[in-house]
Amino acid sequence: MVNLPLASYHLGASVEVAFRYDSRPQDAVANQPVLLLSLHRESTAVDVAHKIAAFYDNDDVFSEDFLTDTVIVQVDQPEEAPAIQWADVHRLVGRGGSWHPVHILQVEDTQLPQGPYFLSPGNLLFQAWRLYPDTQDAFVSTFVPAGDDALHFKPLNITAADNLWRAVAVPSRLYAIATSEKPLAGKRISVKDNFKVAGIKTTQGNRAFSELYGPESETATYIQTLISLGAIIVGKTKLCAFASSEEATDQWIDYHAPFNPRADGYQTPSGSTTGGATSLASYEWLDFSLGTDTTGSTRWPAAWNGLFGIRITSGADTLDGVYPSCRSMDTIGLLSRDIHQLSSLVKHSFPALADGHKHPTRILYSTDFFPHLNPAQQEMVEKFTFVLEDFLGIKRTLLNIEERWNACPPVEAGGQSIRDYISKTAYYPFYYDGFQEYSEFRQEYEQKFGKPAYVGPYMRWKWDRGAEVSLEQKEQALKEMEVYRRWFRENIMASGTDGYSDAVLILPCGSGEPKYRDLPNSAPAVVPSFSPNYIASMLGLPQIVIPIGQLKFESRISKRSEYLPVVASMAGAPGCDKMLLSLARDVLDASNRPTAVQTGRFTFKL
Repeated sequence: MVNLPLASYHLGASVEVAFRYDSRPQDAVANQPVLLLSLHRESTAVDVAHKIAAFYDNDDVFSEDFLTDTVIVQVDQPEEAPAIQWADVHRLVGRGGSWHPVHILQVEDTQLPQGPYFLSPGNLLFQAWRLYPDTQDAFVSTFVPAGDDALHFKPLNITAADNLWRAVAVPSRLYAIATSEKPLAGKRISVKDNFKVAGIKTTQGNRAFSELYGPESETATYIQTLISLGAIIVGKTKLCAFASSEEATDQWIDYHAPFNPRADGYQTPSGSTTGGATSLASYEWLDFSLGTDTTGSTRWPAAWNGLFGIRITSGADTLDGVYPSCRSMDTIGLLSRDIHQLSSLVKHSFPALADGHKHPTRILYSTDFFPHLNPAQQEMVEKFTFVLEDFLGIKRTLLNIEERWNACPPVEAGGQSIRDYISKTAYYPFYYDGFQEYSEFRQEYEQKFGKPAYVGPYMRWKWDRGAEVSLEQKEQALKEMEVYRRWFRENIMASGTDGYSDAVLILPCGSGEPKYRDLPNSAPAVVPSFSPNYIASMLGLPQIVIPIGQLKFESRISKRSEYLPVVASMAGAPGCDKMLLSLARDVLDASNRPTAVQTGRFTFKL
């Protein structure tokens, strides 16, 4: 760790360099901050100034800390180095002060990325990774690459400069240049702590789990994909225990719940991709958060933290290396502050999903679940739906799924209503898997420690439900789920072809009322299978969350007016994830609505 006036840094990967000429004194200090520049024979002070100005604009790791008496240059024609008037550079950048490097070191290698580095005796050049404090308590562990193996990591184990918060290390953005092979080069991503990361422990939000098991020996397959595309994995974020539905704060027993930065800072962060959402809504230096979604675990954190989010089509990518919650409904979830960036992430990391650029011809508006209870929230969703209608040139079709079922029920339902037929269709697999997937963990823990593994009240309640479900009941429920899916395809929304869905389904998501984290939560309760949360989960649909506004309220915490994020949400046919994202992006662009959100208190500028 290196502490400089403007920030603290971790020493990243190093390379030994050779200089054509080294004017430094023999007792040169270790970890000297330096700037490495790629120049041409014709380069001038103006060219260098333009480079440095661009560094300031595009990189949060570079700063004046690296404008020292030593600068490293690499030239395309090493024998003809440019004659730079270095004293003019800082003046031309226009930031005041002065910069007078006296040691101009020309490096033999011309393949190094430009940017900030640390130079040590022995000519070791270390990458500069800036350390940021996790002030929202969103991360459970942070780490850096362990060496040459890009899929293996080592814990960072550093607190920030104030010694209060865990530090997160991020490399200079100048080291990475996006290419067709590395389209995510330099993108910083946090991952939910139910993904395996080689060399790092998984806690699953449970102290007993982390006590029993050591560091992981493999990295989840989807994370491997992200890394192969150039992404930087910076840490694991907190989740509700075993990716459940614990609410802050009284249901979070083993680990403290992260803080939602929106509004007064004391609203629920939701779950279970809790730390993923709070970190992304808080930190400009983070680009994406990776989570999972079973029954809303990405969608609801996106709504409460004012983020773009997507539940990926079930089965669109392997979940190898991800601890399960309910295998029939588990899938990957992604969060972003920018719809264009989220579209790019899904485009490149899910090549099996077809590029659906064709727009749908039907807007289905679910009257089973609308309107929202809060009229102001409902009005914002209505306005977004009007914008969607105008963009597509079609009017919404009011859809009552219950009535449609009654008009043409599947034979297997035997005349039952949809509520009755699927009343246990989500319940049985959700609670069975939630309990049985961790039977080995419970046995191994008790054998080793001579006591049962502790879980919080919510998980005890959930496991008690799961212990009562038989395998036969689960298997029957999965058959019912297939009937439900077939009926939906035949009567509501046909399966997507080539990434195209003829319809999108507007569903409610989010709350229009504050939910303070310091108030007691209601006792756990079973969510009905026929509910907006379960539509996409049971049917395997992709569903996106789109921030569309802010709702004013008077906070009892801050004693002033605050603003809750308001979102719209659309689901499409399986495999139409990219179509949903391109539709949302195009609608927002065409209507001059924001395509990106801010970090911090406000989702959008007031």
